[in-house]
Amino acid sequence: MNAILTYDAPHRKTQDLLFRMAAAGRKDIQVVATPWAERKNFVPIFYHRPPNNNDTPLETLCRNLGFPFIRSPHEELVSRLNDMEVEYLMIAGAGIVPGEIAENFRTVNVHPGYLPYVKGLDALKWAILEGLPIGVTSHFISGAVDEGTLIRQERVPLYYEDSFHSLATRQYELEIKMLAEAEADIAALQTEINLANDTYKAHRRMTHQLEVKMMDKFHELRRNSPSHREAE
Repeated sequence: MNAILTYDAPHRKTQDLLFRMAAAGRKDIQVVATPWAERKNFVPIFYHRPPNNNDTPLETLCRNLGFPFIRSPHEELVSRLNDMEVEYLMIAGAGIVPGEIAENFRTVNVHPGYLPYVKGLDALKWAILEGLPIGVTSHFISGAVDEGTLIRQERVPLYYEDSFHSLATRQYELEIKMLAEAEADIAALQTEINLANDTYKAHRRMTHQLEVKMMDKFHELRRNSPSHREAE
């Protein structure tokens, strides 16, 4: 059995992943929810992730869509997953995944950045600011942040007519698509590529001052990009 690990709370990424899988007729995936911990979130100037727009409890959402659902305390997660004989564990929402999960299960993460160049938080913003590739990467996790074994990666194009938010939406939609398609990508995988690379360090949240510089760089990149029609 394959499983989705997420928070026990309404969560946009989980919701969109389940909608996509349900539309494809996939109901054979176990949803495993760990407790949601409230934390003080940094408030950016420019949001690049879509807001939660559905307050339906996760258990109710899974029941309505036909997905099996269980809750698990963090300290019992490994034994619960072992009992289910999970083949692949897909991360829809989990923060930093405990090392014992990476050690015991083939765990798939989809990172909103083109690894190994852009690791850590606010990957889209850092890619723009530092002139690095904009993209999405699916990979088997390891004990290090945003490393492990590559499954698939794709660049996200930037067009002349883009706004920052249309680019962010394009990246997010690709992230959901690649997570939903991860099992097929794994089946087609022929070569193992290790993403470990000490040249590029994991980023932290971008400060407001750097966000302003990032947006200036975005407009510069956009002006030098082809239109969508020209790119086709």
